[in-house]
Amino acid sequence: MDARASSYTQPMTGQRQRYADTAPQIIPAGKSSRVQGDGAKVCVQPEVDQNERPITPDELKKYRKSTVHEPGKIVVHYGRSDDHVPDQVFGVKAVYGDTAAGLMANYPTSELMQWRLDRQEDIYASTTREPLGKSFSRGHVLPGDLTSGEQPFGVQGEVEPTSSQVKDLVFPIDTATMQGDPEGGAAHSMYIKTHGDYAPGQQRRRGYDWGGSGIDPAAATFGGVDRAPYYDGVAKALNPLRDVGNKASASIIDKRVEDFKSTANDELGRVKNLGHGEKPHEQHIYGVPSRRFEEWSAGRLIKGDYPAAEQAPDPDLGKSLHQGYRNISGAGGGGSDPERAYGVPCIRTDLPARNANSRSVADNVNYGNEPGAVSLIFPSGGAERGVVEQDYVKPYDKDELAAFYASTGIPMEEGEFDAAFETACELDGGGEDVCTINTFQRVRMYNMSAGME
Repeated sequence: MDARASSYTQPMTGQRQRYADTAPQIIPAGKSSRVQGDGAKVCVQPEVDQNERPITPDELKKYRKSTVHEPGKIVVHYGRSDDHVPDQVFGVKAVYGDTAAGLMANYPTSELMQWRLDRQEDIYASTTREPLGKSFSRGHVLPGDLTSGEQPFGVQGEVEPTSSQVKDLVFPIDTATMQGDPEGGAAHSMYIKTHGDYAPGQQRRRGYDWGGSGIDPAAATFGGVDRAPYYDGVAKALNPLRDVGNKASASIIDKRVEDFKSTANDELGRVKNLGHGEKPHEQHIYGVPSRRFEEWSAGRLIKGDYPAAEQAPDPDLGKSLHQGYRNISGAGGGGSDPERAYGVPCIRTDLPARNANSRSVADNVNYGNEPGAVSLIFPSGGAERGVVEQDYVKPYDKDELAAFYASTGIPMEEGEFDAAFETACELDGGGEDVCTINTFQRVRMYNMSAGME
């Protein structure tokens, strides 16, 4: 094979050959800068046969993540990838019983389920002995005389007179001697006034005149009578299903459902609950403040925050601190005339002003006749054509003014120019037949408006 035909030694060939081999009989030295099939174009736009991905060898596949974590396959460590795995199912099949949700949701949701729960609870002795909403039952059966209240409890025994007296002192019986002062007596009335010592069950009399109302306070009963009593209130509160007349009884549901609703749904007028707990208080703000320290605002930057000593003008403002170089006279400056100032002013009004048309561009002296800031911000009409304010106030005689208006092309009727010129000369004064363009134009516009009326 000819060495010149090698892709590493042959010169550049193709549709755009840069040079030609002038000595084909001589083998070229070195290597060409272009390699067939390895250029930038081939890398960016490869051909179909060059775009195939190299195949990983079988002995190296177990180390590649693309093979170990292949979708749909079990991840196997490369250390046991070559082990033989029998085709069988490992482990024991679990037998599912009651689920946690079924065990937790054990509260009856219907009357039938409540009846079934009551029957299941009947087998316990505590249910019979201590029913829900009722007093504790010990199973005692009292005789009829005791339940009616006519027969007292206990047995009357024989005691000595001394013990009988002690008993009467500790537990006095209802006798006239032990009752003390009767109701309505002077002593009893005095104790009621001073100590509020009312007898048991005694009405409090405030001296009302009951005769006019026809009510006897000794026989009348005050207050209302509950004509629709509510029984078994505690039992119905503990078990709402017992209250048949309660149409809007409480519905006990699973707490997990309420927790899910509180986090999944948006509550009107409140921030959505993300499970971060309750706020400590209404003014509590979450997060970290963006301003860790007091920063300077724009107003503070413009106004500054310097002490009075730093805000004072510099001591060398407007004068020199070097002895002998000060621009003042007198003892401090070294001169003899205290009113004398050295140097020249910025605006040279002491020099005659030069004509603006003949003034050199290199002359940067301000003679005091230059336009100010107002003229620069609000220029006069014609300033872009070189017309300045002095051109409007310069005096012109009749011939010069007539030639100027003739050059402008402004049409005027016969006698209009003469009448306006005479009036403008009288307004400008001076005793000469001259006037300015500004005065002439104002008079002309006045005459035109008067003629229109």
